[in-house]
Amino acid sequence: MSAKFYVIKKSKLFIGLMILLIAATTILGSSMIRVKSADIEKPKGYIAIIIDDFGNNGKGTNTMMNLGIPITAAIMPFLDSSVKDAETAKEKGLEIMLHMPMEPISGKPSWLGPGAIKCAMTDQEIQLNINDALDQLKWAVGMNNHMGSKVCQDRRTMEAILLTAKSRGIYFVDSKTAEKSVIEEVAKELDVPYFIRDVFLDSTKNQKEVEVQLMTLANIALRKGYAIGIGHVGPEGGEITAKAIKKMYPKISEKGVKFVFVSDIFDIVDQMKSDGK
Repeated sequence: MSAKFYVIKKSKLFIGLMILLIAATTILGSSMIRVKSADIEKPKGYIAIIIDDFGNNGKGTNTMMNLGIPITAAIMPFLDSSVKDAETAKEKGLEIMLHMPMEPISGKPSWLGPGAIKCAMTDQEIQLNINDALDQLKWAVGMNNHMGSKVCQDRRTMEAILLTAKSRGIYFVDSKTAEKSVIEEVAKELDVPYFIRDVFLDSTKNQKEVEVQLMTLANIALRKGYAIGIGHVGPEGGEITAKAIKKMYPKISEKGVKFVFVSDIFDIVDQMKSDGK
């Protein structure tokens, strides 16, 4: 065998071995990727926490904004800190929604704040107030009601509110301040994306009680796939609620429950439907 032929044969053998090695590595790598993907456990449930009453410079505002946990910041419009809180929430990567004041059955008018929706308003007045609020809080992707036990039971008023939400391409969350709320019925009729609050987390000065409510929220999520809770900054919650969320976050996560934004829940529900759940 000539030296030249030997070199060529050896080169071909080397190239063949390299091709086999690359192929084996590719197959092994793909297998490892599949195994790794299988090892990643899918969440057993999802929770979205809305924090109401931003915009009023309430206690716990800074702490809540800096939790490093996905929360949806519900900001009241037309207040001294409304825009500032919205800008901060945006910088922190939080989801923003409009916390729209709405007329209650009872309560002090001062609790409502400016720009409130009232049943005596015309559809045009309702639309104007909401559009002005959304123009101010331009990052909002959803809306929920601040108070509103009277409005939420009035079909005509809720139709005007939900049609305005639909025209702006935002979702609506019923805070469930009225047992006989018509929001679900009207939202379905008008084809407006909506959810209903599952648990109120606070309105207490006892952190342990907030922790219990958070675990209740997690258990609902484990049972039905998702759950939405509402807490507050200011006198209804504030620092106490923020501390409770921070403490319970790892415990709830260990149960396989993932914290997400409200808007994420829509995709999660769609996936559950396609999975036949």
